[in-house]
Amino acid sequence: MKDDNKKTIIERVAREILIKSKRKIFSQNLGNNATTFVGNGLDFSELREYYFGDDVRKINWKATAKAQRPYINLFTEERELNIVIAFMTSGGIAFGSKRIKQELMAEVYALLAFSAMKNGDNVTTLAFSDREEYYRRATKSINTLHDVVPKLLGLDALGKEVDYEEFSDYMLGTVKQKSIVFLIGDFYEEVDLTLLSAKHEVYAVVVRDKFEEEPQLMGMLDLIDPNSMKSSSFEFNKKMLTDYKEVIDKKDKKLYEHFMGHHIRYVKIYTDEDPYFKLNNLVR
Repeated sequence: MKDDNKKTIIERVAREILIKSKRKIFSQNLGNNATTFVGNGLDFSELREYYFGDDVRKINWKATAKAQRPYINLFTEERELNIVIAFMTSGGIAFGSKRIKQELMAEVYALLAFSAMKNGDNVTTLAFSDREEYYRRATKSINTLHDVVPKLLGLDALGKEVDYEEFSDYMLGTVKQKSIVFLIGDFYEEVDLTLLSAKHEVYAVVVRDKFEEEPQLMGMLDLIDPNSMKSSSFEFNKKMLTDYKEVIDKKDKKLYEHFMGHHIRYVKIYTDEDPYFKLNNLVR
């Protein structure tokens, strides 16, 4: 009976997410089909001085003659994009004071997937902890989201932790085509996306709950780490909460510096926020 109740709740939440996300994407638009990829498309972008190894077929002879040194044409490709949306699965996403982070992550996924499919792009879905948890091959079919969103909501995240090194190795070994990769997670683990961002265009959506960043707790409490499922006792006081906040801020500063150092665009969305507008700013 418990499993039936859980399944019913997941189906109801998934249905609400899908209806709300689809309405927002098809009545407005989240981003567009622009990309930073450079290729042989029809949309002229700019001129650049020729470098050794550039395709000589791209040389602009008129500009070259005028400047007396070689210039090439750069184009922004107008082509079908390959989008990978990665659902980073750790125990922490099962937490939420206003709304469970896993539920917000599923809505972020739905908004991104609907938007990409509306543009006619392929969407690959991956849920990953320290290994593959769920995979859905590239598709343009919106109907697949009615299967995928409940799967993501129903993932058992407790006791799991994201290994970003394993994730990068998996992606580099599996996704051969240069892609746009969206990572959705709470990003509390050590993060190194150096190799991944060198090959792919990476975006990070950091999903957090305000209570976990600034907990309002006092006294002796037993807490369970949702990643390791180990229980520990803590005495909460003002100094401990101040020290805790400093640790979180320091880790986040390191995280954001890593993103910026590797040209990874990112956004933080809290569980009491509507993700649409922040995602819109991210992808534009």
